[in-house]
Amino acid sequence: MTTQEEQLWNYIDGNCSEKEKIVIEARLATDISFSNQYQQLLELNQIIAEETEVDEPSMSFTRNVMYKVQAEIAPVKLKTRVDSRIVYAIGGFFAVSLLAILVYAFATANFTVGKVVQIDLEADIDKLIDPTVMMVFLFLNVGLLLVYLDFYFRKGLKKAQKKGE
Repeated sequence: MTTQEEQLWNYIDGNCSEKEKIVIEARLATDISFSNQYQQLLELNQIIAEETEVDEPSMSFTRNVMYKVQAEIAPVKLKTRVDSRIVYAIGGFFAVSLLAILVYAFATANFTVGKVVQIDLEADIDKLIDPTVMMVFLFLNVGLLLVYLDFYFRKGLKKAQKKGE
């Protein structure tokens, strides 16, 4: 929008000062293009004023809306619960796995007693456990640990939320 249009809109809306009003009226009397633009904007203003009618809601609109909101069924809060047997099974798996590794380490170790106790752990582990098996075992244990930590932190978060209510 140019400054000319802004001046004309302010003049049409009655938002200009007396000085600006006098200047615009003088220019309307002398400048034909400015006068034509003023007539176009005046017609546009009349069209807009005729076509825009404010629709008002009925008097009972608010009451009707509130009645319908109250009539709707309130959503039920979903409660998810992890079975404690699953948590105990995962913990048991960790315990049995670690115990099996410990038993295997002691069973294959060669203990010698002398001045200082020496433990010989150079058994044929390479034949029984290769790197792929160890990586899979560690991956599963890390995954199960992450699941357990998620359960533990969510439980603490729920307790904190209940205290804050």
